[in-house]
Amino acid sequence: MTQAFQSPGFAALAADRAVETRLVEERWQAVAWDLRTGRRRVVTDRPGGVHLSEIEPDGDAIWWFDADSAGQGRWRREPFAGGAGGAALHGVPRGRAYGVAFDRTGALAAVAVGVDGASHCYVGPPAGEARLIGSAPGYLSLADLSPDGRLLALGGRPDGDDAVLLWPTDAQADGPLRLAGDHRLRLWPIEFNPLAVLEPELLLVVEEDERYTVATWRASTGLRRYPGLSFDSQISAGWYQGPRGVLVQHERAGRSRLLLADLDPPTGQGAAQQGPVGRGPEEQGPEEQGPAEQAPPAREISTPGGTIHDLSCAPDGTLHCVWSRESTPPRPLVLRPGTEVAHHLDPDRGDTSRSRRWTPRPYGRIHSFVSTPVGQGPWPTLFLVHGGPATHDRDSYDPRVNALVGHGYAVVRTNYRGSTGYGARWQHEYGHRVGLAQIEDLAAVRAELVADGTALAERTGLCGFSWGGYLTLLAMGAQPELWSLGMAAQPIADYPATYRTTTPALRELDRQLFGGTPDEVPERYRAADPRSYVHQVRSPVLLVASRTDERCPPDQVSRYAADLRRLAVPHELLWVDGGHYSRRTADHRSVLAAMVRFAGHAWPAPLPRPPRGDRPEVPAELVEGGEQP
Repeated sequence: MTQAFQSPGFAALAADRAVETRLVEERWQAVAWDLRTGRRRVVTDRPGGVHLSEIEPDGDAIWWFDADSAGQGRWRREPFAGGAGGAALHGVPRGRAYGVAFDRTGALAAVAVGVDGASHCYVGPPAGEARLIGSAPGYLSLADLSPDGRLLALGGRPDGDDAVLLWPTDAQADGPLRLAGDHRLRLWPIEFNPLAVLEPELLLVVEEDERYTVATWRASTGLRRYPGLSFDSQISAGWYQGPRGVLVQHERAGRSRLLLADLDPPTGQGAAQQGPVGRGPEEQGPEEQGPAEQAPPAREISTPGGTIHDLSCAPDGTLHCVWSRESTPPRPLVLRPGTEVAHHLDPDRGDTSRSRRWTPRPYGRIHSFVSTPVGQGPWPTLFLVHGGPATHDRDSYDPRVNALVGHGYAVVRTNYRGSTGYGARWQHEYGHRVGLAQIEDLAAVRAELVADGTALAERTGLCGFSWGGYLTLLAMGAQPELWSLGMAAQPIADYPATYRTTTPALRELDRQLFGGTPDEVPERYRAADPRSYVHQVRSPVLLVASRTDERCPPDQVSRYAADLRRLAVPHELLWVDGGHYSRRTADHRSVLAAMVRFAGHAWPAPLPRPPRGDRPEVPAELVEGGEQP
């Protein structure tokens, strides 16, 4: 078993039992972890791997999602100690996993699945018959099930009428209560307070006035914001120990920090003000969603800097993280609030020079992470373009960077407009100029690196996966004079066609990005479409696609390749297995090896190469996180 993993999921009522998703013989599998003995048992042996696993609150059984390469499947269940398994809930149709949750004791489970463009929510006893609670068109994610099992919390479009749906599990209920967002207010449901058994209390994150704020909702008080827990860039949050303790992870400029706070005001600060009561299936608008409530200052938890990729809390309050930084591969890290952690756990390697750049523009500063071989430039330079777009490159380890630098390239990771981690304005305010604003940012960083002697002007290229592959193709046609190489894996090559054939979740994302559908705002989709500019492409292009990719379907990539062939543009189309994101590390190694080979042919020697015995191999621990909604 190689040491690649996600943070464990702990059984709330059995402190010595947990489940992990780990790499086992280069495939992600579900693993049962007995903390009392230290023994780990591999639960699954799926050829395509497993990405989702959960443990029941009493620790009796492990759940895992048995999916095909397109992401469709069913939840299965197996006893923690081993033995015969079976369906986790009977009567749930095959579909996409949109969430799973349990009540406080584990007597009731809830799942949301995506089938035929709609979201369906079911509840039932583990291994028992499921009952359909409700369905809705499009994409809804299941955030949690209340401790008493009576209320589901689901998340829709954060700025839409269905930002939060609170759906009773009682078959006689009228329907869900809706908390609505709008262009000034975005809402994300997180989880119910596990200790609030008399009245469900939901934890949320609110984006408003360019701030991200912790909030709660109760039927008796409505939505409450806590200005003492308000931040200038993206956060995630969760309940932590105590009746109303909260743990916050704050992402800012590519680094993570953790904070703790108690939502109960200290004695003497006064009781919370009362807000309006929810009105059954009707909507609560922003003006009706309750007052703000002060919270005491947050206490920062000592971390070693860098990035926390994944985080879970054990019943004893210790925090189990997957942590890395640019020079250090992901590793498990156990944090204990109140205990100091060394900031330099490993010395940096001496074969790579790393720096951070802030490129000034009228609308703000563009942040980039730049890695180069040691020595004097300029170097052939590849922009490793992140996907999303609602994610960001971080102070974190990326084996692709080390592999490319080892072959003599400078590597640039730029957090263009649309990236998270730099505030609401940076993420949202570029006038629906989807793609065009982002490649303008890449061009501005390129110009700075060429001017200061880092990048060779005639050898700057783009390499991207998913939405990063889309930006690569768009820039190759819209800015042909800037880029002499493009490599795009699982890309959007035809935006209108992709919208019509992709998943419901990604169609919803596109409606947010463009402000409508291709039929409603056709000129925006045309301006953002790589095929609108394919006749201007003049440099070599590598396309990597999968015939089972439902997010960026293969037909539209084939049509783009046919365009390049008709225009006599040097290109290669490589077909791979595994769908949009393979769960097999060997697939990722083969794609990176193909990119290294293609770049070497497009930019022939002389390129600096390490001696044969020291030449880095393409590493196994390839990670491309934050790509799916």
